[in-house]
Amino acid sequence: MAPLGHDVIFSKTMPDHEFHFEVTNEYVYVRRNVSGKTRFLALAFFSGIMIIFMCLLLIMPGKHGAPSMWHSMSTAAFGSFGFLFPFFLLLCFPLLILVGTKRYVRLAYPSDESFRCDQSTLCIARVRWFDIHNEHWESSSFALSDVQEIKYKAIASLRGMTIYGLRLKAGGKTLRILPELKPVDAERILLALKALGADVPDDPVVSSKLKNDLSLQ
Repeated sequence: MAPLGHDVIFSKTMPDHEFHFEVTNEYVYVRRNVSGKTRFLALAFFSGIMIIFMCLLLIMPGKHGAPSMWHSMSTAAFGSFGFLFPFFLLLCFPLLILVGTKRYVRLAYPSDESFRCDQSTLCIARVRWFDIHNEHWESSSFALSDVQEIKYKAIASLRGMTIYGLRLKAGGKTLRILPELKPVDAERILLALKALGADVPDDPVVSSKLKNDLSLQ
């Protein structure tokens, strides 16, 4: 509920209770609640996929009939180039997968998050991704004058799958928040932030996405 003296311009809670929006003439507040179990299942699924790929990489033969990595490692002396080189490749494979998919996985299966902005300060708080019990929050506060270019943008993508949310610059970093935010809600939030004095440049992405969503309804 908005404190007394704050006129509620927009208030909405999604049917699945994931998003709650509150916009007044004094502040913008967004809260997202996500089950930690979803992150646990996602972690288990992607870990399983990675293990399967590593096993295939280990036993599959190389090009032009070259022996598999397992054959090379099992027949080479421990510590020799024939052992260390395939072992190094085997270690690099999951690291490359992790670097390439980390952002998408974290935003496709996000943790609880809150966003609050008034005329002077913007505060972002988020549960640690591995905390499936949603107990430990990490928060950051920025002077609104130091926050730049708040936009509704694609904040993560993987093989044609794109996640939209808010992207902004603060504290010398580019922050990506509120994944899976809908265009109609993003438009209301951005207009309210602009009225509070935030740096919200004109961006055709919101209008374009909003038209596409309306045409699909």
